[in-house]
Amino acid sequence: MKKKVLVLYARYGSGHKAIAEYVANYIKNDATLDVNTIDITDYGNFLGRIGVKVMDFVGKYRPALIFDFCYELMDHKLSTLTHNMIAKKSYDNETLRNLIVDYDPQVVISTHFYASNIITYYKKLGLINPKLYTIITDYRPHECWIKNKNSEDGFIVGNEVVKEELIKRGVEAKKIFPYGLPLNIEKIKNLDSEEVIWKRYDVKKNQKVYLFFGGSSVGSMYYYDYFKTICKLNLDKKIIFICGKNEKLKEKCDEYVKKNKLKNILVLGYTKDVLNLMKISELVISKPGGATVTEALEMRVPMLLVPGVGGQEKYNARFVTRKRYGLKVRSIWGFKKVLLRLENYPFILDRTADRLKKLNNNKAVEKIYNLISK
Repeated sequence: MKKKVLVLYARYGSGHKAIAEYVANYIKNDATLDVNTIDITDYGNFLGRIGVKVMDFVGKYRPALIFDFCYELMDHKLSTLTHNMIAKKSYDNETLRNLIVDYDPQVVISTHFYASNIITYYKKLGLINPKLYTIITDYRPHECWIKNKNSEDGFIVGNEVVKEELIKRGVEAKKIFPYGLPLNIEKIKNLDSEEVIWKRYDVKKNQKVYLFFGGSSVGSMYYYDYFKTICKLNLDKKIIFICGKNEKLKEKCDEYVKKNKLKNILVLGYTKDVLNLMKISELVISKPGGATVTEALEMRVPMLLVPGVGGQEKYNARFVTRKRYGLKVRSIWGFKKVLLRLENYPFILDRTADRLKKLNNNKAVEKIYNLISK
Protein backbone atom coordinates (compact mmCIF):
# COMPACT_ATOMS: atom_id res chain seq x y z
CA MET A 1 0.00 0.00 0.00
CA LYS A 2 1.26 3.47 -0.88
CA LYS A 3 2.25 5.89 1.87
CA LYS A 4 -0.19 8.80 1.86
CA VAL A 5 1.36 12.28 1.94
CA LEU A 6 -0.82 15.37 2.27
CA VAL A 7 0.66 18.74 1.30
CA LEU A 8 -1.30 21.69 2.72
CA TYR A 9 -1.06 25.41 2.15
CA ALA A 10 -3.16 28.57 2.52
CA ARG A 11 -3.43 31.24 -0.14
CA TYR A 12 -2.15 34.15 1.95
CA GLY A 13 0.44 35.32 -0.57
CA SER A 14 1.87 33.34 -3.48
CA GLY A 15 4.92 31.96 -1.66
CA HIS A 16 3.04 29.40 0.44
CA LYS A 17 1.43 27.91 -2.65
CA ALA A 18 4.63 27.91 -4.71
CA ILE A 19 6.66 26.12 -2.04
CA ALA A 20 3.90 23.55 -1.50
CA GLU A 21 3.80 22.82 -5.22
CA TYR A 22 7.58 22.48 -5.46
CA VAL A 23 7.53 19.83 -2.73
CA ALA A 24 4.47 17.99 -4.03
CA ASN A 25 5.71 17.88 -7.63
CA TYR A 26 9.06 16.46 -6.55
CA ILE A 27 7.84 13.72 -4.24
CA LYS A 28 5.17 12.63 -6.74
CA ASN A 29 8.00 11.05 -8.72
CA ASP A 30 8.12 8.28 -6.10
CA ALA A 31 5.58 5.65 -7.13
CA THR A 32 5.38 4.38 -3.55
CA LEU A 33 3.84 7.67 -2.40
CA ASP A 34 0.24 8.79 -2.84
CA VAL A 35 0.45 12.61 -2.79
CA ASN A 36 -2.52 14.95 -2.36
CA THR A 37 -2.38 18.76 -2.28
CA ILE A 38 -5.02 20.97 -0.64
CA ASP A 39 -5.40 24.74 -0.35
CA ILE A 40 -7.40 25.12 2.86
CA THR A 41 -8.68 28.54 1.79
CA ASP A 42 -10.78 26.77 -0.86
CA TYR A 43 -12.82 25.40 2.04
CA GLY A 44 -13.06 28.52 4.19
CA ASN A 45 -16.34 29.92 5.45
CA PHE A 46 -17.22 33.62 5.51
CA LEU A 47 -14.55 34.37 8.15
CA GLY A 48 -11.91 32.53 6.10
CA ARG A 49 -12.80 34.44 2.95
CA ILE A 50 -12.60 37.71 4.88
CA GLY A 51 -9.06 36.78 5.99
CA VAL A 52 -7.95 36.24 2.39
CA LYS A 53 -9.55 39.56 1.37
CA VAL A 54 -7.69 41.34 4.17
CA MET A 55 -4.36 40.01 2.90
CA ASP A 56 -5.28 41.03 -0.64
CA PHE A 57 -6.01 44.53 0.73
CA VAL A 58 -2.63 44.59 2.49
CA GLY A 59 -0.91 43.58 -0.75
CA LYS A 60 -2.77 46.17 -2.77
CA TYR A 61 -2.64 49.24 -0.53
CA ARG A 62 0.49 48.49 1.54
CA PRO A 63 -0.45 49.78 5.01
CA ALA A 64 3.02 48.67 6.16
CA LEU A 65 2.95 50.44 9.54
CA ILE A 66 -0.34 48.79 10.49
CA PHE A 67 0.79 45.39 9.24
CA ASP A 68 4.11 45.72 11.09
CA PHE A 69 2.28 46.62 14.29
CA CYS A 70 -0.03 43.61 14.01
CA TYR A 71 2.88 41.31 13.11
CA GLU A 72 4.88 42.33 16.17
CA LEU A 73 1.81 42.30 18.42
CA MET A 74 1.02 38.70 17.46
CA ASP A 75 4.61 37.53 18.00
CA HIS A 76 3.89 36.46 21.58
CA LYS A 77 2.62 33.25 23.15
CA LEU A 78 -0.54 34.77 24.60
CA SER A 79 -1.58 36.74 21.53
CA THR A 80 -1.20 33.73 19.23
CA LEU A 81 -3.98 31.94 21.09
CA THR A 82 -6.33 33.77 18.75
CA HIS A 83 -4.68 32.18 15.71
CA ASN A 84 -5.68 28.68 16.76
CA MET A 85 -9.22 29.94 17.26
CA ILE A 86 -9.28 31.77 13.91
CA ALA A 87 -7.97 28.71 12.07
CA LYS A 88 -10.66 26.48 13.58
CA LYS A 89 -13.47 29.00 13.12
CA SER A 90 -12.44 29.73 9.53
CA TYR A 91 -11.56 26.31 8.15
CA ASP A 92 -12.79 23.50 10.38
CA ASN A 93 -15.96 22.48 8.60
CA GLU A 94 -17.54 19.21 7.60
CA THR A 95 -16.27 19.32 4.02
CA LEU A 96 -12.58 19.88 4.82
CA ARG A 97 -12.68 17.59 7.86
CA ASN A 98 -14.18 14.71 5.88
CA LEU A 99 -11.72 15.27 3.04
CA ILE A 100 -8.69 15.03 5.32
CA VAL A 101 -10.02 12.28 7.57
CA ASP A 102 -11.11 10.10 4.63
CA TYR A 103 -7.70 10.52 3.02
CA ASP A 104 -6.06 9.60 6.37
CA PRO A 105 -2.49 10.74 5.58
CA GLN A 106 0.55 9.23 7.22
CA VAL A 107 2.58 12.38 6.61
CA VAL A 108 1.44 16.00 6.35
CA ILE A 109 3.65 18.78 5.02
CA SER A 110 2.28 22.27 5.68
CA THR A 111 3.49 25.61 4.34
CA HIS A 112 1.16 27.80 6.42
CA PHE A 113 0.52 27.86 10.16
CA TYR A 114 -3.28 27.85 9.73
CA ALA A 115 -3.02 24.53 7.91
CA SER A 116 -0.71 23.20 10.65
CA ASN A 117 -3.19 24.36 13.30
CA ILE A 118 -6.01 22.43 11.61
CA ILE A 119 -3.96 19.23 11.51
CA THR A 120 -2.86 19.48 15.15
CA TYR A 121 -6.51 20.07 16.10
CA TYR A 122 -7.63 16.94 14.25
CA LYS A 123 -4.79 15.00 15.86
CA LYS A 124 -5.93 16.09 19.31
CA LEU A 125 -9.46 14.93 18.47
CA GLY A 126 -8.04 11.55 17.48
CA LEU A 127 -9.39 11.80 13.92
CA ILE A 128 -5.99 11.32 12.25
CA ASN A 129 -2.46 10.64 13.46
CA PRO A 130 0.09 11.68 10.81
CA LYS A 131 3.62 12.95 11.15
CA LEU A 132 3.36 16.72 10.73
CA TYR A 133 6.17 18.82 9.25
CA THR A 134 5.77 22.57 8.86
CA ILE A 135 7.88 24.54 6.38
CA ILE A 136 8.50 28.04 7.75
CA THR A 137 8.49 30.03 4.52
CA ASP A 138 10.45 33.09 5.69
CA TYR A 139 13.89 33.85 7.09
CA ARG A 140 12.68 34.61 10.58
CA PRO A 141 10.30 32.53 12.70
CA HIS A 142 7.13 34.04 14.16
CA GLU A 143 5.31 32.70 17.20
CA CYS A 144 2.34 31.78 14.98
CA TRP A 145 4.44 29.11 13.29
CA ILE A 146 5.43 27.36 16.51
CA LYS A 147 2.31 27.75 18.64
CA ASN A 148 1.78 23.97 18.53
CA LYS A 149 5.47 23.05 18.64
CA ASN A 150 4.94 20.19 21.08
CA SER A 151 2.36 18.57 18.79
CA GLU A 152 4.39 18.83 15.60
CA ASP A 153 7.10 16.45 14.45
CA GLY A 154 9.38 18.89 12.70
CA PHE A 155 10.04 22.35 11.33
CA ILE A 156 11.85 22.82 8.01
CA VAL A 157 13.62 26.18 7.94
CA GLY A 158 15.77 28.29 5.64
CA ASN A 159 19.10 28.13 7.45
CA GLU A 160 20.99 27.67 10.72
CA VAL A 161 20.16 31.24 11.82
CA VAL A 162 16.44 30.43 11.86
CA LYS A 163 17.18 27.14 13.64
CA GLU A 164 19.04 28.92 16.43
CA GLU A 165 16.18 31.36 16.94
CA LEU A 166 13.67 28.50 17.12
CA ILE A 167 15.78 26.83 19.79
CA LYS A 168 15.74 30.07 21.78
CA ARG A 169 11.94 30.03 21.47
CA GLY A 170 11.75 26.58 23.02
CA VAL A 171 11.64 24.26 20.00
CA GLU A 172 13.64 21.05 20.45
CA ALA A 173 16.76 21.04 18.28
CA LYS A 174 16.01 17.53 17.00
CA LYS A 175 12.76 18.82 15.50
CA ILE A 176 14.42 21.52 13.38
CA PHE A 177 15.72 20.77 9.89
CA PRO A 178 17.69 23.67 8.31
CA TYR A 179 17.29 22.38 4.76
CA GLY A 180 16.66 25.72 3.06
CA LEU A 181 13.37 26.73 1.46
CA PRO A 182 12.18 24.43 -1.35
CA LEU A 183 12.72 25.30 -4.99
CA ASN A 184 11.75 23.83 -8.34
CA ILE A 185 14.97 21.83 -8.66
CA GLU A 186 13.98 20.07 -11.89
CA LYS A 187 13.35 23.38 -13.62
CA ILE A 188 16.71 24.74 -12.43
CA LYS A 189 18.46 21.66 -13.83
CA ASN A 190 16.80 22.16 -17.22
CA LEU A 191 17.19 25.87 -17.86
CA ASP A 192 17.69 27.08 -21.40
CA SER A 193 21.01 28.37 -22.67
CA GLU A 194 21.69 32.08 -22.33
CA GLU A 195 21.63 32.44 -26.12
CA VAL A 196 18.12 30.99 -26.31
CA ILE A 197 16.87 33.22 -23.47
CA TRP A 198 18.46 36.34 -24.99
CA LYS A 199 16.71 35.69 -28.27
CA ARG A 200 13.35 35.00 -26.59
CA TYR A 201 13.36 38.36 -24.80
CA ASP A 202 15.17 40.44 -27.42
CA VAL A 203 18.29 40.91 -25.30
CA LYS A 204 21.56 41.69 -27.05
CA LYS A 205 24.44 39.33 -26.40
CA ASN A 206 26.11 40.16 -23.06
CA GLN A 207 23.68 43.07 -22.47
CA LYS A 208 23.14 43.70 -18.75
CA VAL A 209 19.62 42.86 -17.55
CA TYR A 210 17.70 44.14 -14.53
CA LEU A 211 14.69 41.95 -13.68
CA PHE A 212 11.96 43.83 -11.77
CA PHE A 213 9.07 41.98 -10.11
CA GLY A 214 6.36 44.61 -9.84
CA GLY A 215 3.08 42.71 -9.99
CA SER A 216 2.86 41.38 -6.47
CA SER A 217 -0.86 42.01 -6.06
CA VAL A 218 -3.75 42.08 -8.50
CA GLY A 219 -4.98 45.65 -8.80
CA SER A 220 -2.04 47.16 -6.92
CA MET A 221 -0.36 50.13 -8.59
CA TYR A 222 2.23 50.47 -5.82
CA TYR A 223 5.25 49.81 -8.03
CA TYR A 224 4.14 51.93 -10.98
CA ASP A 225 6.05 54.96 -9.69
CA TYR A 226 9.12 52.76 -9.16
CA PHE A 227 8.72 51.57 -12.76
CA LYS A 228 8.60 55.14 -14.06
CA THR A 229 11.63 56.04 -11.97
CA ILE A 230 13.83 53.33 -13.47
CA CYS A 231 12.58 54.21 -16.96
CA LYS A 232 13.48 57.90 -16.55
CA LEU A 233 17.04 57.08 -15.50
CA ASN A 234 17.74 55.77 -19.01
CA LEU A 235 20.18 53.18 -17.69
CA ASP A 236 22.43 51.31 -20.08
CA LYS A 237 20.53 48.10 -19.23
CA LYS A 238 17.68 45.96 -20.48
CA ILE A 239 14.86 46.38 -17.94
CA ILE A 240 12.36 43.52 -17.78
CA PHE A 241 9.36 44.46 -15.65
CA ILE A 242 7.01 41.63 -14.62
CA CYS A 243 3.43 42.60 -13.78
CA GLY A 244 2.21 39.08 -12.97
CA LYS A 245 -1.57 38.77 -13.18
CA ASN A 246 -2.02 42.49 -12.59
CA GLU A 247 -3.53 43.42 -15.97
CA LYS A 248 -4.26 46.99 -14.89
CA LEU A 249 -0.59 47.59 -14.06
CA LYS A 250 0.59 46.00 -17.31
CA GLU A 251 -1.73 48.18 -19.35
CA LYS A 252 -0.40 51.36 -17.73
CA CYS A 253 3.22 50.27 -18.10
CA ASP A 254 2.71 49.36 -21.77
CA GLU A 255 1.16 52.76 -22.41
CA TYR A 256 4.08 54.51 -20.71
CA VAL A 257 6.66 52.58 -22.75
CA LYS A 258 4.83 53.28 -26.01
CA LYS A 259 4.28 56.97 -25.25
CA ASN A 260 7.95 57.54 -24.39
CA LYS A 261 9.29 55.24 -27.14
CA LEU A 262 11.45 53.29 -24.72
CA LYS A 263 13.54 50.65 -26.48
CA ASN A 264 15.25 49.07 -23.50
CA ILE A 265 12.09 48.31 -21.44
CA LEU A 266 10.18 45.05 -21.75
CA VAL A 267 6.91 44.68 -19.84
CA LEU A 268 5.65 41.15 -19.19
CA GLY A 269 2.47 39.82 -17.64
CA TYR A 270 2.27 36.51 -15.82
CA THR A 271 5.14 34.19 -16.71
CA LYS A 272 6.42 30.77 -15.64
CA ASP A 273 9.84 31.58 -17.07
CA VAL A 274 11.15 33.36 -13.97
CA LEU A 275 14.21 31.17 -13.43
CA ASN A 276 15.33 31.54 -17.05
CA LEU A 277 14.95 35.30 -16.68
CA MET A 278 16.99 35.24 -13.49
CA LYS A 279 19.70 33.29 -15.29
CA ILE A 280 20.39 36.21 -17.65
CA SER A 281 19.94 38.95 -15.03
CA GLU A 282 22.61 40.97 -13.28
CA LEU A 283 20.14 42.23 -10.66
CA VAL A 284 16.73 41.22 -9.32
CA ILE A 285 14.51 44.04 -8.05
CA SER A 286 11.66 42.81 -5.87
CA LYS A 287 9.86 43.05 -2.59
CA PRO A 288 11.46 40.64 -0.08
CA GLY A 289 9.04 37.72 -0.29
CA GLY A 290 10.45 34.42 0.99
CA ALA A 291 10.04 32.50 -2.28
CA THR A 292 11.58 35.23 -4.47
CA VAL A 293 14.53 35.71 -2.11
CA THR A 294 15.15 31.94 -2.14
CA GLU A 295 15.07 31.77 -5.94
CA ALA A 296 17.46 34.72 -6.28
CA LEU A 297 19.86 33.12 -3.79
CA GLU A 298 19.85 29.82 -5.68
CA MET A 299 20.34 31.57 -9.03
CA ARG A 300 23.16 33.62 -7.45
CA VAL A 301 21.63 36.95 -8.50
CA PRO A 302 22.18 40.08 -6.34
CA MET A 303 18.99 41.70 -5.07
CA LEU A 304 17.68 45.23 -4.73
CA LEU A 305 14.77 44.99 -2.31
CA VAL A 306 12.00 47.57 -2.50
CA PRO A 307 9.35 48.06 0.22
CA GLY A 308 6.96 45.16 0.70
CA VAL A 309 4.05 44.71 3.08
CA GLY A 310 6.22 44.76 6.19
CA GLY A 311 6.03 42.05 8.83
CA GLN A 312 7.99 38.95 7.85
CA GLU A 313 9.26 40.64 4.67
CA LYS A 314 11.08 43.19 6.80
CA TYR A 315 13.08 40.36 8.36
CA ASN A 316 13.68 38.68 5.00
CA ALA A 317 15.23 41.95 3.81
CA ARG A 318 17.30 42.17 6.97
CA PHE A 319 18.66 38.66 6.34
CA VAL A 320 19.65 39.56 2.76
CA THR A 321 21.38 42.82 3.67
CA ARG A 322 23.20 41.44 6.71
CA LYS A 323 24.60 38.63 4.59
CA ARG A 324 25.43 41.26 1.92
CA TYR A 325 23.53 39.39 -0.78
CA GLY A 326 21.79 42.57 -1.83
CA LEU A 327 20.64 46.08 -0.98
CA LYS A 328 17.34 47.52 0.18
CA VAL A 329 15.59 50.86 -0.19
CA ARG A 330 12.73 52.48 1.70
CA SER A 331 11.50 55.01 -0.84
CA ILE A 332 11.50 56.02 -4.50
CA TRP A 333 14.19 58.60 -3.72
CA GLY A 334 16.38 55.86 -2.22
CA PHE A 335 15.59 53.59 -5.18
CA LYS A 336 16.83 56.20 -7.65
CA LYS A 337 19.93 56.92 -5.58
CA VAL A 338 20.93 53.23 -5.37
CA LEU A 339 20.34 52.60 -9.09
CA LEU A 340 22.62 55.53 -10.00
CA ARG A 341 25.20 54.28 -7.55
CA LEU A 342 25.17 50.82 -9.14
CA GLU A 343 25.47 52.44 -12.58
CA ASN A 344 28.53 54.43 -11.52
CA TYR A 345 30.14 51.69 -9.43
CA PRO A 346 29.46 48.32 -11.12
CA PHE A 347 31.97 46.55 -8.85
CA ILE A 348 29.30 46.62 -6.09
CA LEU A 349 27.23 44.03 -7.92
CA ASP A 350 30.34 42.09 -8.92
CA ARG A 351 31.37 41.71 -5.27
CA THR A 352 27.84 40.72 -4.26
CA ALA A 353 27.73 38.10 -7.02
CA ASP A 354 31.07 36.70 -5.80
CA ARG A 355 29.64 36.26 -2.30
CA LEU A 356 26.57 34.48 -3.71
CA LYS A 357 28.74 32.06 -5.66
CA LYS A 358 30.02 30.67 -2.37
CA LEU A 359 26.55 29.45 -1.35
CA ASN A 360 25.82 25.74 -1.38
CA ASN A 361 23.25 24.44 -3.84
CA ASN A 362 19.70 24.26 -2.52
CA LYS A 363 18.65 20.64 -2.03
CA ALA A 364 15.67 21.28 0.22
CA VAL A 365 13.10 19.23 -1.72
CA GLU A 366 15.46 16.26 -1.91
CA LYS A 367 16.10 16.41 1.83
CA ILE A 368 12.36 16.71 2.57
CA TYR A 369 11.73 13.69 0.36
CA ASN A 370 14.37 11.69 2.23
CA LEU A 371 12.88 12.78 5.54
CA ILE A 372 9.34 11.63 4.78
CA SER A 373 10.55 8.43 3.11
CA LYS A 374 12.05 7.15 6.37
